[in-house]
Amino acid sequence: MGLFTLTDKRIYRRMGYELDQKEYYLRYLSEIQNWSQHILNTKHFIVNSAKKCSAHHTAVVLGSGWCLDVPVMELSRMFDKVYFVDLLHPPKVVAKFKEFENVKFVTEDITKIVAETYNCVNRYKNFSVDMLSSSTNYSTADYSDLLVNFDFVVSVNTLAFLDDLILDFLMQKELIDELSSKTLSRFIQTYHLGMLPKGKSCVITPVKIKTFNAEGLEMFDRPMLFFDVEEIAGSKEWVWNYSSGLISTVRREYTVKAWSI
Repeated sequence: MGLFTLTDKRIYRRMGYELDQKEYYLRYLSEIQNWSQHILNTKHFIVNSAKKCSAHHTAVVLGSGWCLDVPVMELSRMFDKVYFVDLLHPPKVVAKFKEFENVKFVTEDITKIVAETYNCVNRYKNFSVDMLSSSTNYSTADYSDLLVNFDFVVSVNTLAFLDDLILDFLMQKELIDELSSKTLSRFIQTYHLGMLPKGKSCVITPVKIKTFNAEGLEMFDRPMLFFDVEEIAGSKEWVWNYSSGLISTVRREYTVKAWSI
């Protein structure tokens, strides 16, 4: 592709991305029935959004992962070239779609700070959001200039989770407190939305999480994004029954929102 830069995959593994990806798939296998409607809703929204594009030469999917919720075949038929972008691509997924000549898997950190965070901690034994924001490697302009060249851009069920393993890593190192973690999360989410070109992008993401104990009593209910998504025109919303309580005693569900930018 020549447009994205390749970052050291070893860093992703050291920060837990490979293990997290495997655990996600195991979760899916145990919750197939509960996830089925969410996956169907996501695919439908992507396809319907793609149909509205003024051109169908290139499409890019950010956060493709296992491609469980990505309509790969439909996108492959609708666009001349389709790029799937994620930190790590499961070998099974790459092998499954290797016969699709117009499909390409690109390894890239769409937050642009995973390796930066890892190197910062290991080099300076310190971390702050200011260190990131002042970095020459961190600029929405880089990705905005790149993504505007595509006819269709999809952010698929990734926005609310972009900060998870970065925060886990920093908390394990005891280098971030609650206030700073919220600042970093807001920083990452704002960056991600800021790089999506208007008029040709769509976003599907959990916006709220609820958890319930073994007795079915609600334990907590909190937003997952740091901006208001209540009044987005033309948006769709549904519930993703993420965890039924089969693996743990806690049941978890997400409110998912999908909208065009």
